[in-house]
This record gives sequence, C-alpha cells and structure tokens, in this order.
Amino acid sequence: MPVHEDKIDFLRYEVSILTLKAALSTRAGGLPIYSNACRDHRRAPIRNALRNELQGVEDAYSYGHVSHNDHCDYIEDLADRISNQHAESLHEGRFRYGIAQKLVNLHLKYLWSLGLIEEPPHCPLDGIVRDLANLDYDWITSDSREEYEEAIALLNELANPRSLAVWELQEFRRREQENA
Repeated sequence: MPVHEDKIDFLRYEVSILTLKAALSTRAGGLPIYSNACRDHRRAPIRNALRNELQGVEDAYSYGHVSHNDHCDYIEDLADRISNQHAESLHEGRFRYGIAQKLVNLHLKYLWSLGLIEEPPHCPLDGIVRDLANLDYDWITSDSREEYEEAIALLNELANPRSLAVWELQEFRRREQENA
C-alpha cells in the first residue's frame, strides 16, 4: 500500500476516535448512552459496531450528493441497527436519534473537511449549534426524527443563503476564534 493511502487510513481511524468521543460524551445524567448494568468491558462491542457504522457512513456518502430524506433515513436506520444489536447494553435499550445524528453529521463534517467526501447535507446539531441558532433542540435527549427535522428546517432558514455545512463550519470557527 502506498504511503499516501496509509496516511489516509490513519486519518480515517483518528477521525473515528474523535467522532465517537464527541458523540458519546453526553452530559445528561438522566439519559446516558449505556445502561446502568453495562460496564466498561461491555462497551467495546458497541464502540466497534459504531466504528463499522462510521466506515459505512463514508462508503454511503462517498458517491456524491445525498438528499435530505435519504440522510434522515440513514440516521434513523443507524439508530435502529445499533439499538437492535445492543439493546441490553443501551440506556432503555435505545441508541437515540439525536446521538445518531451527531455521530453521522460530525463524521461527515470531518471527512468533508479532509476532502474525502463532498459537502454533507446537514451539520452536526449539538449544543454549540443549538446555542448559536437559539434552538429548542437537545441532541442528547431527543429520540425523534421529527424534532431533528424541525430543527434542521429552522437552521436552513438561518443559514440561507449558505448551506448548513458551510454555515456551521464558518460560525463554529468564528466562535472558537472569538474565545481565543
């Protein structure tokens, strides 16, 4: 394998670690990711399944534009797959839609920023975006596609004429620079 491909593989792996850390690091004491009975050694299979899902994200989005509906379907299907495979280890047996969208959208943002995929259809909808846009959407607690789509519709109005991905990239960066 050429060194260039080794570098890309390294970046993909490191990005998956960053994505998992951000998506699974919730601060909602009442709604954790894992069930109370799920100890650290039982979390590895979930993280491995999520790593496989992230590879699937890259594969699915590497062919070009993905529509809003297909994107929301993808997030919903991912949440359902992880829930079905690991219900006993997840809080209330569910990998919530809000967590799934953060996982997918953040990974897409990283891949897009690295030039590995085209611009994604949405941006990561997290606390930073919620606060920037003054939304009433909590990605950590939400398990509703409808709530997510309502928040995305409001974000699209705010971002116009920019796309969501461009808007979030520029606004997020500006906020970080202001605090430096």
